Amino acid sequence: MNRTLTLQNVGIAIATKNHNPSVLTPDFLKYSGIVPDDWELAQQPVVSKQASQVVFNNALSIVAQPQLLNFLEVVINKEITDIQAPGITHSYIKALPNVEYQAIGVNLKGYILESQLGSNQTVQDYMNSLLAPAAWQEVGNAPVLPTIQLAFTLDRCEFSLGITEGKLYVTEQETVPIVLFTGNFSYAVTGNSKEEKLQSLHKLIDNWQTDLKDYVEIINTKFLQPEIFIQNAPERITTEILVPQL
Repeated sequence: MNRTLTLQNVGIAIATKNHNPSVLTPDFLKYSGIVPDDWELAQQPVVSKQASQVVFNNALSIVAQPQLLNFLEVVINKEITDIQAPGITHSYIKALPNVEYQAIGVNLKGYILESQLGSNQTVQDYMNSLLAPAAWQEVGNAPVLPTIQLAFTLDRCEFSLGITEGKLYVTEQETVPIVLFTGNFSYAVTGNSKEEKLQSLHKLIDNWQTDLKDYVEIINTKFLQPEIFIQNAPERITTEILVPQL
């Protein structure tokens, strides 16, 4: 059985203190050189002081709230070098250097199909295999649907990993069950001056490929052994669309 972890989303979330969401408009993004002029919108943008959202038809979206910026890209058969969310994040920060950026999270979402689990194992069987048998699993009239949330302390940051059941939408009427792995690498922006904090932030954004490598390796070696193998630094990532959660 050839098991393959499928990467769905690459996202960068930045905690902010004095950012005005209404600044985020398609015109601002293009006139400031943050995105290319030929990028087309996938839907009508939302712009307000409470929240703004711009979604492009290349599956990259930017969402701004008073205390949070989120750059999310749905990756579809893209080379690593073609993933654009980190570069767009760099450009956005350079265009607005006076915003107080406080922390950053690198968010990764991937899944494995139930059909890839092998040995007639269901998603629920897999989820239960991660849990020790306990009396609470017998509560209710239907099998418990567990969601597992784990927190790890790595040398450079905190890493959280959520594991849950999900559904992949093949068509509007057809879905297939999956195991969904949601990872977050969390960093604080450091420095005493604005320049030092900006330098720290850009350096942390550049960590995203290391984060991706570790995310894949942790899932590969600790949760999907012994049958699944993914290159530590893949040249190409196979992906399929699952409705993104912003």
